Amino acid sequence: METLGNISLLDRRKIGYFASGTIASLSVLPSLDWATDVARREDVAVVSGFHSKMEREVLDFLLRGKCGIICVLARSIYKQIPDKYREAFHTGRVLFIAPFRTSTTMPSRHLCRRRNEYAASISDQLVFSSLTPDSSLYSLSSTRPNTLLL
Repeated sequence: METLGNISLLDRRKIGYFASGTIASLSVLPSLDWATDVARREDVAVVSGFHSKMEREVLDFLLRGKCGIICVLARSIYKQIPDKYREAFHTGRVLFIAPFRTSTTMPSRHLCRRRNEYAASISDQLVFSSLTPDSSLYSLSSTRPNTLLL
């Protein structure tokens, strides 16, 4: 496992956030409202791959707030901090984790599944936007009692 950033974010209460590539339009506003609320909290860190479109939209809200952000990568660790994260990274609000060794910079479906499993395993609570039984994320939710569906 490789890390880059503020490792003490792992000591905070961690909320795993997941959204499928396709989500119901009725889930968009509740997801953004949730992101706005959690972004204000300095006592939590949101854990996600921030890969799907909805996850990236939520990330934009989180970056404007005060919460910690733990980005779990399905690729090798960044060599340079992406511009989007730079300000939050320099203020100690971001941690990047590459949980498994890989030389790829392009995540495969298999690596994304492993990334999501890892992100869920380190989270105290899971939050899903528009989860359906046919989603690849559904198996993550079915094993956790502390799950919120938006």
